[in-house]
Amino acid sequence: MAPTAMTPHPDVEFTHLKTPAGDNLQDKHGSLIGRKFGPSPWADQFSFLGNVAQLVILASIVVYAYGQLFYFSDAYTTVSSDIGTWFGVPPGGGKGAGGHSEMLRPMFFFLFCFIPMAVAILLLEFLRHFNVRRISSSYVLDLARFLRQKPRIMGRVINRSLGDLLFLAFLIGGNIYVFQYFYRARVERMKTRTLTFDFGTYLQMIALTFGFVCVFNMAFLFLPATRNCVWMEFLNISYANGIKYHRWVGVVTVVTAFLHCLGYYWAWIKEGTWVKEALPCFDCAVGSDEGHDPWMNFFGLIALLAFLAIGFTSMPFIRRKMYNTFYNVHHLFILGTIFAVLHWNPVLAWIFPSVMLYTICRAISSSNGFRPVVVREFTTISSDVIKVVLSRSTTRAGDYKVGQFVYLNIPAISKLQWHAFTISSSPRTSPETLTILLKSLGDWTEDLVKYSEDCKRNNVLPTIYMDGYYGASLEMYDEYSTVCLVGGGIGVTPLFSILEDIVAKLQSGEPVRQKVFFIFTFRELSLLEEIHPLLMQIRELDPQQHYFSLHLSLTRAPTNEQLDQPIDHERLAGKPHVSATRYDTATTSKAPRPFAEPLRSRTSKVVMYTVVFFITFLIWILVKYGTKVQADNSNLWPLQNFVEVVLVITVAFLGVYTFTYLEDKNKKESAGYAGSLVTPGGFQPYASDGHTLRDLVAEYRVAVGQRPDMLDLMQKVYHGHKQFSSTHPDAAAIGNSTVGVFISGPGALKNATENAMTNIGASHFDVHEEEFEL
Repeated sequence: MAPTAMTPHPDVEFTHLKTPAGDNLQDKHGSLIGRKFGPSPWADQFSFLGNVAQLVILASIVVYAYGQLFYFSDAYTTVSSDIGTWFGVPPGGGKGAGGHSEMLRPMFFFLFCFIPMAVAILLLEFLRHFNVRRISSSYVLDLARFLRQKPRIMGRVINRSLGDLLFLAFLIGGNIYVFQYFYRARVERMKTRTLTFDFGTYLQMIALTFGFVCVFNMAFLFLPATRNCVWMEFLNISYANGIKYHRWVGVVTVVTAFLHCLGYYWAWIKEGTWVKEALPCFDCAVGSDEGHDPWMNFFGLIALLAFLAIGFTSMPFIRRKMYNTFYNVHHLFILGTIFAVLHWNPVLAWIFPSVMLYTICRAISSSNGFRPVVVREFTTISSDVIKVVLSRSTTRAGDYKVGQFVYLNIPAISKLQWHAFTISSSPRTSPETLTILLKSLGDWTEDLVKYSEDCKRNNVLPTIYMDGYYGASLEMYDEYSTVCLVGGGIGVTPLFSILEDIVAKLQSGEPVRQKVFFIFTFRELSLLEEIHPLLMQIRELDPQQHYFSLHLSLTRAPTNEQLDQPIDHERLAGKPHVSATRYDTATTSKAPRPFAEPLRSRTSKVVMYTVVFFITFLIWILVKYGTKVQADNSNLWPLQNFVEVVLVITVAFLGVYTFTYLEDKNKKESAGYAGSLVTPGGFQPYASDGHTLRDLVAEYRVAVGQRPDMLDLMQKVYHGHKQFSSTHPDAAAIGNSTVGVFISGPGALKNATENAMTNIGASHFDVHEEEFEL
């Protein structure tokens, strides 16, 4: 048979495959996506502006962190004195020296915390005009690679990167610094008052010191828990890794809050004044000397109980085994924050910027729950694995990056639960859809498998809500001459998206410039069946396997019945088992539409952040120092504190909802609505010579019943990288000679891979790990 465009030539290293359906898709959408959603045309010419923005954002992080420490220093006295002159406070004057001394602390945090965060938010949106990694200094990228390394101590690779250790050093060091400074300053102040120092006095000084340490931690508590946090996004720290930092800060916050309370309670019990000090006085005026402190202490106790409940249910065992309990109890953070402000109003000055950012991001996120998304496919591909294909807008609002994840809510199972799943497809594969693969691992996913069967039986489409997109991008994979993808089980999904993205680029005509190793361990043969079309494309593109090296391991030996199960060619070719014509309307009658991320436009987001941030700040200042609820009635101080913190949250939510409503009102309904179960194109037409799963195991030389020898495989990767680099010296980005290793899977697989790389030489590898424990 004469060679055709569809037939790979055996005498060449690489074949550019011409797939009709795929080419049409790429001709229509592929280049459009890259041109429309990529860097702005003028970005390369004015790259220095991007460098300036990077430096300013980095400086804003330093200023924010340093500002929290600077407050606990002798230099703060000088700065606050200078600020005081702006408000008529005499130099060196205190509260009774005249002027508006109450403005000193809020103005300090406005300058050192609010302004840096606001500037960083605006500049991050400006940076979206650039390819940030392309304009970044090689020294910065080298530093980032260094911080991702995990050191070896006493022959073992520790489970913390150098970046993690740096964060822990700041957290622990900051707590120690704040404690020692405030305690010493308190002792000096007590000495000037010539008060006697007994055990009870020391207890109360220590307790008060722990209170300020707790407030210091609260200034950072909300930031890593914020979805798409400006500084985490800038540093390319994934949300999952951010949650890890949030847990660390949360532990220290709860412990210091507990010690703050314990010290006072110990002193009061020792002095016999516990009832008078700790319990509210209902017979006293709330604003009187007898009533103020007991109520303040009682509010603090409620805040502590809320935080203790959160801390207890966040323990790993409870979080993993009773996720619903953990998730629901975590909402007590609202109660804890409100009562912390009721306990001591200045707390709000510390946490205002981070709470504002968190609230805005939560408001944007919650607005995704207003309308369901169009479902293109909802199929159980095995007894415990489900494939979900959802429609997305073809505008910028529907675009996502490789490696990101979304939250799904299925009200037929639970109206309150949202669960995170990594997108397993590439945005280049289809400009109108995204694919999610999920496995039954808990109560919710088990119910989802049952619901899938119900939908199939009733011939209806499920009602699904989606919230996204979150997480760091993995698109930096193209900066390495050699890419090693190491995945295990259903955790491999982000690596599927990378592999699919590479194939999509090659199909669109881009030249081959990378050596790709794909190491995949799995138990479910359905996963091998699912990626069979993708692996076929790889075989056709690279028949001699010069550029792609596949190493697949089926860790659990299958039965003959499982191996002889026929391949579902019709489903893989895009032919649905059922053709539903309606949605499950048991929970909502709203018409689904393709997903579009709210306020995705660079301009609209900048305007929204600017308006909401500053209006909320001005209203807070007005209520706090202008038209006060408390006015001249000292008994209204709890209401004053309550109104301040609730207004901050409420105004931020209303501001975001106003912008999302206006955007939605002006947005035209998508014309690409599809109401039936249709698998999007991308790898069609599909043709395979295999008939059973046994054929796939043989075709791809899957190692059965054993785990991969990661040391042997990583040595092959390293030697393959050396050979490829020598023959393709221009393949890697300038200054980057390492192997890009992307790991996603069970902890045992990660540890084995890390130990293997350390034995070979950690400096030869640049590791990117995906976390799944949110």
